[in-house]
Amino acid sequence: MQKGRNSKATTKAPTRQMWRRSVIVLALLLLFCIGVTAKLSKIQIAQADYWREKAVDQQMSDSITSPKRGTIYDSKMTILAQSATVWTVIMSPNNIKKEEIRIKIADDLSKLLDVDREKLYQKTLKTKSQYEVVKAKIEYPLATELSEWIQKNKLESVFRIIEDYKRYYPLNNLASAVLGFTGTDNNGLYGLEAYYEKTLAGKPGRIVTAKNGWGDDLDIKLRFEKTIDAQDGNGLVLTIDSAVQYYAEKYLEIVVKETKCTNRGSVIIMDVNTGAVIAMATKGDFDPNEPMTITNPDTLAKIALLSGDEKSAALKKAREEQWVNKPISDYYDPGSVFKTFTAAMALEEGTASENSKYYCKGGLKINDRYIKCHKAGGHGSLTFPLALSNSCNPAFMEIGQKLGGSLFFKYFVGFGFTERTGIDMLSESRVTDLLYFSEDELNVLNLSIASFGQNFKVTPIQMITAMCAIANGGKLMKPYVVQQILDSDGNIISNTEPVVKRQVISESTSKRISKMLADSVNGGGAKNAYIPGYRMAGKTGTSDKTDQNVASNTKNVVASFAGFAPADNPKYAILVMIDEPQTEIRFGGTIAAPVAQKIMSEALPYLGIEPVYTEEEKAAMDRTTPNVTGKKVSVAQSMLANANLKYQVVGNGDTVLRQVPEKGEVIPKNGTVVLYTEEGKLSETTVVPNFIGKTMSQANIAAANARLNLQISGLGLHSSEAKADSQSIEPGKKVPPGTVIKVSFVYEDQIE
Repeated sequence: MQKGRNSKATTKAPTRQMWRRSVIVLALLLLFCIGVTAKLSKIQIAQADYWREKAVDQQMSDSITSPKRGTIYDSKMTILAQSATVWTVIMSPNNIKKEEIRIKIADDLSKLLDVDREKLYQKTLKTKSQYEVVKAKIEYPLATELSEWIQKNKLESVFRIIEDYKRYYPLNNLASAVLGFTGTDNNGLYGLEAYYEKTLAGKPGRIVTAKNGWGDDLDIKLRFEKTIDAQDGNGLVLTIDSAVQYYAEKYLEIVVKETKCTNRGSVIIMDVNTGAVIAMATKGDFDPNEPMTITNPDTLAKIALLSGDEKSAALKKAREEQWVNKPISDYYDPGSVFKTFTAAMALEEGTASENSKYYCKGGLKINDRYIKCHKAGGHGSLTFPLALSNSCNPAFMEIGQKLGGSLFFKYFVGFGFTERTGIDMLSESRVTDLLYFSEDELNVLNLSIASFGQNFKVTPIQMITAMCAIANGGKLMKPYVVQQILDSDGNIISNTEPVVKRQVISESTSKRISKMLADSVNGGGAKNAYIPGYRMAGKTGTSDKTDQNVASNTKNVVASFAGFAPADNPKYAILVMIDEPQTEIRFGGTIAAPVAQKIMSEALPYLGIEPVYTEEEKAAMDRTTPNVTGKKVSVAQSMLANANLKYQVVGNGDTVLRQVPEKGEVIPKNGTVVLYTEEGKLSETTVVPNFIGKTMSQANIAAANARLNLQISGLGLHSSEAKADSQSIEPGKKVPPGTVIKVSFVYEDQIE
């Protein structure tokens, strides 16, 4: 009986234990299911977007396509900046399955594309990446060679060659400081490229392609690709005329080199009636195709002596300095050019007139300070126009004092010297009250000094904009460099209209001061800006860099000229600024005015301004030699006499075999044409003398003795005191008799 009971108990016990185990297992399964369900819910609901993106990333390839950056044109639609097609090489390392493929890619492409092998190999190891740039912006021949390599090695799933764009500047350095440049990503970094970035850049496109589970392209029947086209950028049409810009840069570069200028030079030419900038030049400059290259050889030589961090810092500084657009960014003391505005203020307010008289004894004492005139011993008695023409500091101190600080400051503000001009360019310098005297600060001493343009600072763009107001009847214009914005099809989106900011002086005062400035060029301190047939008006300046000179114990100056033409119907204004010339003679009238003369002599005829010659100018005008080669000597003599030219017959023949100068060459009135009539005489030569430093009379005698003709430019015909400063053929060279030597004359005055 006992055995039976024990057997029954044994049977029931496992059943109870199994039930408990089953409950536990079911509970665990339930908890597991709840956990899985919760996790799935989290994935499907809370994290749905995240996992959907991950799935799309694995199944879709998304490539960015670059838009074509807008073209920049000059005013005549000459291309200044454009984007050309290049190609960027993209690698998808996640599609590389074998180590030997990685090695082959690194070995072959490091040579073909001229990239670092180790860096390329490391990119092949990024097995989770589908987008690694191997090399950007390769040209067509290299892209073709690479494409053939990819096909040969069956690596189409690993590499893509994407169309891209590279910025080119076909005129190289021309207007480089205005244009600026772009970076490797095609974004504008400096100049108009940066200022108009949103206009020029366009919008990127996309190419979306479906992939299989291994990241490879789908079978051709299942392949999916969606393209969103890039939107090309808009173009800019500038007010800059590349021909006038070339004239400005050509002569500015010459004077910067000749004067050993240590802080570059600037030229601005502006339409006085609209504010449109026709040229804006800076020398030294840079090539925007290679903006990282330092162009100043002296700077490069100094940097070469450095090493390490010091060298890196010097390179960075040198690059940034050459990129700066000096005409809108640099401050300078305007010097005597500012006397133009002090004179205009006084005429407008009636505190001075053309009949006002002043006496200069060489200086003027203000409180306990004696301020000298640039002319030792003084100018003596002066009328108001002569005070401006001779740039007399004491006279202008009196003019400023009579005007008073309140009125002076009113017009100082009116002419725009306390504000930015608002030109549509990057980095126009801020104007703060630290740069000039406030009305409260204009005590007698400060007012006197400010009246002749010292102890305050302006920017070149402020100065020429104010000079345009002098020329155009008194209106202060807002300057601009972009005339039109074009869409990618060439349609005009917007056109810039001239903006008059305010009327500063009356039209009557404008005409009166313009006449005085024209007289200054015709026979006063700005005479080196004289151009036959074009009545130039203008004022020179030579300003001390006082704060810098005191701090560094130097004697640096800024030589400048600001003017416009024609004086009686102004069209274009010009500002020339030479910053820190290192020559012995460094006055604005001697250095800057001749540059303005040379630039405007070429620019004005090009711009369609007709010359109007005085009778004196007509009488002195050059002639063009007629074609007398092959004619009888008697006929040639008659033709030359009718052209107001002399002749010299060489040989005893009766027919002209050769003439010097040849037909069509410019020769002065009464110049001599040499007529060769015998073969044996054709090889005759004469030696070119040194004309530098001679007056026109002395140069003519030397030319006559050497049987040469002189073509005079500058002041040779206008001033007996002007001296030759350049000649077209170097002294000592042997040339045929009758050869025309171009000689430029300047007046070496010391008027500031």
